[in-house]
Formats: sequence, structure tokens, C-alpha cells
Amino acid sequence: MNKKTVKFLKIVCYVVLALIPLWMIFYGIQSYYVLTTGSGAGVINWGSPRIGVKVTFFILHRLAMLTMAGLFTAFIINILRYLKNGTIFSRANVVLLWVMVLVLPIYSFLSDNISIACERTDNLALVMTDNVFLYPLVALIIASLYKIAYDVAEEQKLTI
Repeated sequence: MNKKTVKFLKIVCYVVLALIPLWMIFYGIQSYYVLTTGSGAGVINWGSPRIGVKVTFFILHRLAMLTMAGLFTAFIINILRYLKNGTIFSRANVVLLWVMVLVLPIYSFLSDNISIACERTDNLALVMTDNVFLYPLVALIIASLYKIAYDVAEEQKLTI
């Protein structure tokens, strides 16, 4: 494996690992604002008769987001860990990618509809965009390609 390629991959991984906490901090600040700032646009209406649905939806969105961030972090850490042994494709990352394929449509759906939690009205109209279908399909293609690359790499180890 080319040393420049490994170095570039490590740099990208460390940049991503630095950006994930920033992503979480941003959503933490946003969550604080949404949950505590009383009246106004973009905050939860605590006087709503559907407050249970709104808060549940908000919490589910944040849990899905944390799950995706955790999976993504584990994926990047696995890349760095396996690179030390000269391996790019690992079985652990194949599994993580397949789990991401399953979690991504849920996260996309909740993200598309987060306005349900933060809308001042009690209108609970669901939005269905192509994100729920398109992102998981792209992730499915990437997971499939990664699995093929892993299988080829394992087969190559056996032939040597």
C-alpha cells in the first residue's frame, strides 16, 4: 500500500473524527435552545395538547442522530485501527455499514419531519422526501462495494 495513500487516509479520518464532536456540540446547543427558550419559532410548544408526541419525536430524532454519529465514529476508528496492520477493509466495518444502511432511513425520516416537534401549531403532517429512499440506497451500494472489497482482500491474503 502506498505510504502517501495511507497518510492521506489517516488525515481524512482524523479530520472527520474532529468534526463529529463539533456536529454533536452543534446539535446539543440546538437541543438546549429548542427545549428551553419558551415561545417563538423553532422551539417546542410546551402548552400543546400533543406535547407527548412532539417531545417523543424530538427525542427519537436525537437518539437516531447519536446512533448514526456513534456508528460513523466506530467506522472511522476501525479504519485507523486496522490500518496499523496494513488492512483497509475489515469485517467489523462491513457490519457497521450494514447497520448504517438500516438506521439511515429512520434517521432521514425523523430529520425530514423534525418540524413536527418544533412547530408552534399542533399540525402533525408528515413529510416524505426522497432522502428516506435515496440515502439508504447510496449507503446500500457503498456497503455492497465495501463487502466485495473485503471479500477480495481476504481472498488475496489466502492466495499469498
